[in-house]
Amino acid sequence: MSSPQKPGKTAPRLVQDIHDYDPVHPPGSGRNLLSEVPPVFPDHYIGPLEFISPSACRHTYVIKSKQSFLPKPEQRSSSGNPTKVSAICSKCRYHLQLVVTSTPGIGSQSVPGHIHHLVYKSGRQRGGATAEEITPKGQVAETFHYDCSYLTCPTTVSVRIVSPVLHPEWVQLLTDPELLLQRADEAIATHPERLEGIARPQPINVLENLRTYIINAFNPSQQGKSISAINKRFMACFGVEGKPCKDLLEFLGFSVKNEGFWEPPRPNAWAEVPYQDQLKIFLDDVLHELAVLIEQRPVLEKKGHQVDFSYQIAKIDLLSALEALDYQKALNVDSFEMPPAPYYEDLGVVEDMSAQLIIEAFNRQVAVDPGRMPTYLKCLKAIGNLRGGYEAEAIDQAVQVAYADGKYTDDDVINAYKYFGLTHDDPRLTEDSIIGTFHAYLSSTTQETESRRELWKIGDSRRSERIKSAAEDRVATVEQAQVYLGVSEETSDDFIMAMYTAKVNDTPSSRDLARRAVEFIAEARKSDALRHFVRTGEMTAGEMDIGDAYRLLQIPDRTVDDGAIMAAYTICVDEAPGQAETYNQALRIIAKDKNSTLLGSMVSDDTKPDRNMSEWPVGLQNIGNTCYLNSLLQFYFSVRPYREMVLDFESFKMDLTDESLSKKQVGSRKVSKKEVERSQRFLRELRTLFSDMITSPSSHVTPGQELARLTLISPSNEAAIRRRSTISAYRPAGALGEINGMPVLGPLGPPQPIPEKEVVKEAEDQTATESEGVKRSTVSDVDSEATLVSDGVKNDIKSPPIDDKENEPPADLDLKDVQDEPSSDSAELGSPGDTTPIDNVEPSNRPPPVPPRPTPQVDPQKQLIEEVEIGAQQDVTEVINNVLFQSQCAIRPIAHSPEGEQIDQVKDLFYGRTRSYIASEKGVRSKEEWWCDIKIDVATGPRDIYAAIDGAFDVQKVNVENSVAEQYGAISKLPPVLQIQVQRVQFDPTTKRSFKSTHHLGLKETIYLDRYMDSQQPQFLERRQQCWQWKNSLRELEARRAELLRQVDSDGMDTAGLLNSAKEVLEDLAAMREEPDYAEDAINLDTQIITEVDQLSQIAKADLNYIENQIQETQNKITAQFADYKYLAYRLYAVFVHHGSVSFGHYYIYIFDFERNVWRKYNDNYVTEVNDLDEIFKDEGQSNPPTPYFLVYVNDTMKDRLADPVCREILEESTANANEDVDMNPPAYDEIWTDQGGSGTVVDHPMTEAKDDANAGSGKTAWGSEVKPPVRDSTLNPLKRKGLGDDGG
Repeated sequence: MSSPQKPGKTAPRLVQDIHDYDPVHPPGSGRNLLSEVPPVFPDHYIGPLEFISPSACRHTYVIKSKQSFLPKPEQRSSSGNPTKVSAICSKCRYHLQLVVTSTPGIGSQSVPGHIHHLVYKSGRQRGGATAEEITPKGQVAETFHYDCSYLTCPTTVSVRIVSPVLHPEWVQLLTDPELLLQRADEAIATHPERLEGIARPQPINVLENLRTYIINAFNPSQQGKSISAINKRFMACFGVEGKPCKDLLEFLGFSVKNEGFWEPPRPNAWAEVPYQDQLKIFLDDVLHELAVLIEQRPVLEKKGHQVDFSYQIAKIDLLSALEALDYQKALNVDSFEMPPAPYYEDLGVVEDMSAQLIIEAFNRQVAVDPGRMPTYLKCLKAIGNLRGGYEAEAIDQAVQVAYADGKYTDDDVINAYKYFGLTHDDPRLTEDSIIGTFHAYLSSTTQETESRRELWKIGDSRRSERIKSAAEDRVATVEQAQVYLGVSEETSDDFIMAMYTAKVNDTPSSRDLARRAVEFIAEARKSDALRHFVRTGEMTAGEMDIGDAYRLLQIPDRTVDDGAIMAAYTICVDEAPGQAETYNQALRIIAKDKNSTLLGSMVSDDTKPDRNMSEWPVGLQNIGNTCYLNSLLQFYFSVRPYREMVLDFESFKMDLTDESLSKKQVGSRKVSKKEVERSQRFLRELRTLFSDMITSPSSHVTPGQELARLTLISPSNEAAIRRRSTISAYRPAGALGEINGMPVLGPLGPPQPIPEKEVVKEAEDQTATESEGVKRSTVSDVDSEATLVSDGVKNDIKSPPIDDKENEPPADLDLKDVQDEPSSDSAELGSPGDTTPIDNVEPSNRPPPVPPRPTPQVDPQKQLIEEVEIGAQQDVTEVINNVLFQSQCAIRPIAHSPEGEQIDQVKDLFYGRTRSYIASEKGVRSKEEWWCDIKIDVATGPRDIYAAIDGAFDVQKVNVENSVAEQYGAISKLPPVLQIQVQRVQFDPTTKRSFKSTHHLGLKETIYLDRYMDSQQPQFLERRQQCWQWKNSLRELEARRAELLRQVDSDGMDTAGLLNSAKEVLEDLAAMREEPDYAEDAINLDTQIITEVDQLSQIAKADLNYIENQIQETQNKITAQFADYKYLAYRLYAVFVHHGSVSFGHYYIYIFDFERNVWRKYNDNYVTEVNDLDEIFKDEGQSNPPTPYFLVYVNDTMKDRLADPVCREILEESTANANEDVDMNPPAYDEIWTDQGGSGTVVDHPMTEAKDDANAGSGKTAWGSEVKPPVRDSTLNPLKRKGLGDDGG
């Protein structure tokens, strides 16, 4: 998995560093305290051990209250406004601004004691990658931007440090006694009578007078007053008519407009706090600087002056803004020893933090910067040694846990070199020499476990996969495969086969590793000979000719076009995916024979020859009409928090106790134990696939049939679909059904209608059977034939439509009555109230049942495949909802909403909330609802993404209690991952059939969702209302344009053209009177009519031009209405695409890689880079183009933590018992594929490790808390993988 590879610091440490950072006095190390620390000193640093200069100002920041906004803690998540703390140092006058942004409704601090761990992302500083900013007033501004490293914490922090407004020359002009005396004497000499008897001002007088002038500028009653240039006090302070201080005064915003008068600056009189107006902010900064200068004047000078400079220390507000005001502190701080090195700074903590917070900070540092793990562990050990009592014990326990996980310190690495008689700083050491020393040592010692442990430390510290693979005895890359077999890139295929045979003969237990090594080399070389050797054990492979290729694909006619060949190839691969490579070879031969680029592209390697498979996503094999399933699985795999939850599922799984299940409510309904068990089986199957996608060395993997069934079929539909597949399984071969017990070998007619009584009777029988089954058994009965109808299944379930592969629009939500209703999810999944209790069953008068007849046994595998085929006909959006529903059912809640709804990681990640408002004569009422996607409509016409989303939230007229009311919506909680369903299916009332709209949807790479938020600011709603009025006007204008263009007519003429044509006809008729041959038949026309028709034509043309201009202006106003609201940025991440019609077609998905800045197309097996973005964003004018039907946007500030499409850790799978007798011959084809089948359990897979159920749930209550990636430390540690170092298991 990708890692930021950059350490961070806790919020209290950031506050401390802000107070210690002085850009004017850099430390001897040259390290920037806010952007480069930690680490305090870089690796291999040789220089002065100084990271804070002795000359640096130890700031005392005080609050600038008019520029700060610090909402109450309970209001921060819903206000939508960033928290801002503005301050000024009362010593050096440097300005500080700290802004904390947390997107409303996204994520939560659900982990007790969560302290933000902030990682520096970008900024502008002196000596940095981007130079510092110089403001229009000449100030030097440095900025620092941080993200919290917890995956679901949306907090971002920006720090801005700005030099003083009044530079030294201005300060000298205001406070130098000699300059003040000189200015006063000049003024008295120029105006002796006016200034007679006036005292010479002291610096404090000048500072106070200037401050008074600026304060008056903020007072609306004083703003209109000008300052006389010959005012006594003004001239005494600033010289004759202010001219000696003219540059300073103009710099501060004063100006001379009328002769003899100075005009003060006039900021916006609007009383907004915190200040937004830049002039107000500038003048407020000047006021604070003047106050600091006054406060710094000598005591004797201040005597007799009322120095009104009350201030509030900023440190408390800074900690509060960062939600760290009450962080847990150690009890006996005064007894701790002082650290001899910057241990606290390197861990990003402060000295008074408790042991628990320091341990958590250590874990965060290792998670975001694993490369410096030895340094962080060294710091943790040292801090534990400096403390005593409980603090030392807690830290020591954490250190022992780290050692058990394979972590080590720098000293441990030095000792590992000594273990083999080597020196860690010997420049002559190479990978080969270290591995050679290890093998030599291994042959002379019985301590193999310890030797491998020490070698692994050396390999990990040197970032050497070769050394680590030698320590782990594994093969995971081509390079490792070559090392393992003792070959090189130039070695011939024949010699590689010989080396494999020799390796297996010498060490039979190494057969699996040796086979894996040959597989890697075969794939890297694209060697058919090596592939054949791996499959069959034969040294030579027979060549397939063109005739064999056509016969293999069952194509009798070689003249067919490429489309027919593609169809035949697809059918063969779908029916026998295990033979896909053979079919690929056949198609490759045909493509070469026909010189067909199209056919060649289908079997072209999905990776470039020089592409590293560990840096490219894996494809998914289509197992039969499941292309949209593959797209869905690729998307959910790429969402890092969801993937990590699935891989670490055992830590999140729902307890099956009665008490836990009694509170389980998902989708506004109770969930049964059977549904939880089924959903947990679904997540375990998904975990197996995700692990394969990470570890497989192949370019694609195959989803299991059981996973496909559980994904495609919801719990509520499972029983009905199983009945369909079971019935079909009983038919004789070739039979389509039966009549009176006899098989029918021809096509069946339409199904006979079932009387309603029989339907009710059948439902009752099923319910009764289910209840009895539950009573008879206390174990899980998920697969029991007696319990086919799961809880919540409606009795009138119909077979899913066969011809609808595109998403159908759901029924409109009736919002007339604003009462709490089940969400759309619950409506789709059924309600527990649909079943009827049958405690008191009356005796039946019906005859006894017919004794059961023997029925043919059902082949479970055949039934599973048929259920998947039926499930593949489900609506696409139903499948998406099913994935999320089952994911929630399978895991335990972290909280419950007031309505009892389960809150969990899936809910936090994918679900938002909308508040619907209805304004009527009786007032405004509202209700709030959960949703997992926003439904937008492009069925009625093309539009851009904003216009489409507007349709979900804009105002509309509704009927409430026989009166017309207005209804509109606003988002109260945004999910980090925003899913948007594009509705395209329409119904043609004439043909009585559905059809797919292919109208273009204009996508944007970034959208800003501020306009849709449920804001309490009145001006925000006023903007939306203004926008609605413009849209009403736009609809009227468009309707008028349609009339002028005569769009409902088929002659292709607009009104102006029609009138012009009529004028020409009239002119021809009038001209007939001038022709002798036609004069007698000519019609007498008033020429005035021709003139009037021409005028009407011109009017229609002008009217159309005017309408077009009005439409354009209105559209521009709508577009610009929220152009300044760009705080909630969401980036386009995934685009699900359908190409075809309602009844058939193909699905694939585009996913964007933010880290590598590349779009990829995931088309079943093939994952390719998109070189022309027009295929995603542009309307290319095709008659039936590929169309987006599902979009995913992710929060811009969280995208690096949410989106992770490339996750590959190609590892070897667990091998069989090494002590078994192993056949020394090369493996046969069947053995290879048998060996590749995994058990699907968590313990068997190298991507996971077994967890004790008793401890599985400890501390796992939110995304970013303690969820660790399933790879890295323990999985790459050979001691953990092989069970070495454990105390007896």
